[in-house]
Amino acid sequence: MRFQLAFSLGESTDPQAIAGIGRLAREAKNSREVQTALLSSVGQSADHLITSLLGDGTFVRQAQAASMITQLALIVGANPKPGPSLRLLAAATASELPLPMRQIVLKGLGQGLARRGASIPGLLAGRTVSDRLRERVAELFSHATELAGDAQQSIGDRELALRLLAFADFKTATDHLPEFLAPQVPQSLQRVAVVALAQQDSDEVAAILLAGWRTYSPQVRREVVDAVMSKPARIHSLLAAVESNSVKRGDLERDKKQLLMNHANAQVRARSRALFGSEVNSDRGKVVAAYQDILELDGEIARGRSVFTKKCSVCHQVGEVGHQVAPNLTSVQNKSPADLLIAILDPNREAQPNFNVYNVVTRQGRTFSGIIASESANSITLRRAEAKQDVILRSNIDELTSTGVSLMPEGLEKDLTRQELADVIRFIKSIQPKSPPREATQ
Repeated sequence: MRFQLAFSLGESTDPQAIAGIGRLAREAKNSREVQTALLSSVGQSADHLITSLLGDGTFVRQAQAASMITQLALIVGANPKPGPSLRLLAAATASELPLPMRQIVLKGLGQGLARRGASIPGLLAGRTVSDRLRERVAELFSHATELAGDAQQSIGDRELALRLLAFADFKTATDHLPEFLAPQVPQSLQRVAVVALAQQDSDEVAAILLAGWRTYSPQVRREVVDAVMSKPARIHSLLAAVESNSVKRGDLERDKKQLLMNHANAQVRARSRALFGSEVNSDRGKVVAAYQDILELDGEIARGRSVFTKKCSVCHQVGEVGHQVAPNLTSVQNKSPADLLIAILDPNREAQPNFNVYNVVTRQGRTFSGIIASESANSITLRRAEAKQDVILRSNIDELTSTGVSLMPEGLEKDLTRQELADVIRFIKSIQPKSPPREATQ
């Protein structure tokens, strides 16, 4: 009943309908389906609903409040009209609202604005914005900076504060975020700081991130490469670092090299192919033929699991290990070891079209790459390694093109020994599909 009522209220333009949606939203027993129906029904009134909910002290303490507020803030930010976003900023910076909830609102709003190529600093630059609102937003970012740097706080709270700084102005972000890139800082905070810096529009971000390259762990390096992949100017900084040997060719993972060599920007593509093109034999059939002796080796499951965790888990998942981006490996149980060898060494031979990589270039010149995870009438969602997702509004897409290649990179034989390849094939063959849950007996 609540599910249908939410949709029915969404069909009305009467202000009382929004009040009714607000009453429904406050119900703690709402299922995920009802929440989806509510979010689908608010339309252009999302800012009025979220402001009402933020003023309800009982609601903001409910378990589902953070999720609902985040989604509503995303909707408000994606609205091209600045008025709703400014009204939400005013409500989010009200002193009576708990700091964690204020951070949640600004994070959701910032993400919504980013989907259409806008930002909170850009929003605040408008002529009609009051100085008091700018001051209150600055105070909130200042609180976030203090919280992120307080070692007595939980890692989770510090991460939330750092994520908020992604939506601060460039000076605030670069005055504070780089200090979290030091090796003495917990790795999770380093990774969040990299992602937060990546949200800044300035191309100077690349130099800041690459300055500490030699001190970064492999996981932090992956985040840094992700960060510079978003804009051609940043990529050229990375390629220059490779050319000067500040970043070694072997430091970049195979999938990133493939993305660079198939980049939407012709200059990036040409420069990357000049740097990395000779590393991999383009005649994949010849490579497969040269590695047939692997099929005679005895693979070992435990060793194969270790290889999988190191090299494959960024896109494949087995049990609790890895990320589900590429096809489920239980679907290849009917394949022979010879078939699996081809799939690993020549991934584009029989690649499924829905796992081909697409490039999206936004109207602001940012580039996103990944498989198309989902589409709606208004947006497209790309999924990439580690199951990271980018949502781009269709109204902000300048170009959308398929690279014609699989998410799985060519050239893994350069990173694995023959025995490791045999081991990982043996491990894949050992994977068993999940058993369906047993029905409860009376």
